[in-house]
Amino acid sequence: MKIVIISGFLGSGKTTSVIRIGKYLQSKGLSVSVLVNDIGDVGVDGHVISENGLRSKEIPRGCICCTLKYALEGNIALVQAQYDPDILLIEPTGVAFPLRIKEQIEMIDLGPEVTMGPIIGMIDGSKFEDLMQHSGDAITKQIGNADIILLNKKDLLSTSKLSEFETAIKEINPDAEFHSLSLKWDDGSFAVFADSFFRDLKEDVHSFGMDHDAAGSAGTDGSVQCDPCTSETDEFNHFNVSSYADSYSINSSTELGHLTHLALDLIGSIKKRVMELNPRFLGHLKMFLHTGSVSFKISVTSYQDQPEIEYLSIGANEGGKMTVFAAVTDITRDDIADIIDDAVSSRSGQFGIIV
Repeated sequence: MKIVIISGFLGSGKTTSVIRIGKYLQSKGLSVSVLVNDIGDVGVDGHVISENGLRSKEIPRGCICCTLKYALEGNIALVQAQYDPDILLIEPTGVAFPLRIKEQIEMIDLGPEVTMGPIIGMIDGSKFEDLMQHSGDAITKQIGNADIILLNKKDLLSTSKLSEFETAIKEINPDAEFHSLSLKWDDGSFAVFADSFFRDLKEDVHSFGMDHDAAGSAGTDGSVQCDPCTSETDEFNHFNVSSYADSYSINSSTELGHLTHLALDLIGSIKKRVMELNPRFLGHLKMFLHTGSVSFKISVTSYQDQPEIEYLSIGANEGGKMTVFAAVTDITRDDIADIIDDAVSSRSGQFGIIV
C-alpha cells in the first residue's frame, strides 16, 4: 500500500483533488481508500468523498495536529485490514504541515508493505496573494513541504498572474514538480498531471495483506479516535484559524428546491455575519445536506466568493441530516459557534430540524 498525502490550506481544492485523483486511479485498475481529517468536531468531507464512490474514514478533530502517531497508526492499520487498498490518500486539515505527517508515518512500524508516496500540495491561485499576506510563513512552509505542487483555479487568473505565481512558488520550492490546473473545468490540465503522477506511481505500487491490531477505540465509522487538541499543541495558531461544526436531523420530506433555497440562504447568512467580524476572512464555510434521496454540499472559501452548490448523488432512503461547518481566520471559536447556532436556530422551523 502506497500512502499519498494531499495537503493545502482551507478551500484550496483538497477534497475535489482527492475525489478526482481517486477516481482516476480506480480507472487505471488500482484500489483506493481515503483518510480525511476535518478541523471541526463533526466531519463534512468524509461524507462528500464517500458519496463520490471512494471508501473513506474520518479522523476526528485533533488527530493530525497533536496525537498524530497514535491516531494515524490505528487508522492506517484499519484501512489496510478492512479495505487492503493499493493507494491510501490522506487529506489532512488545511492548517496542517504535511511533512510532519509524513515523518510521523515513517516512524511507525507498518511493515515493508506500506510505503510513502509523494506529498501533493494544493494552492488556491485565486487567493494566493491574500494567503501570503495573511499567513506567509505558514503557507511558505506548506509549499516547501510538497513534492508535487498543484496551483488550482488557474481559470480565475490572468496569464501574467499565473506566470507571477508560478515564479514565486518555484522560488520557494524549486525541487517540486509544478502543475497549474483547474479542478472544476475539464481543460485537459488535470489529465496532464494525472498521467504523469500515475506513471511515477504505478511501478512502485504493491498490494499486501496486513495483520495489524489497531490501537485505541473505534468510532462509529470504525476509525480510531483520540483526544482533541490542546491550545499548546494546536497548529491552527500558525494561521490564526478557529473552527466550529455541528450536525442536525432534518425533515427529509421537504421539497428539494425549497431545501436548496433554504440552505443557500443559511450559508449566505453565516458568511454575512462572519464578514461583520472579519471583512477579509479566509478559510472555509460549508454544509453537507442529505435528504434521504439526494445529497448536496454548499461551500464558500473566502470573503470574495459566492456560495457554490454541488449535488452529489441519489442515496438510500435514510433520514435527513445537515452538517454545518466553519473554519475561518481571525475570529474566535465562540463567535463562530454563536453565528452558526443563531443562523440555524432562526431557520429551525423551515428546515424541520429535529431537536
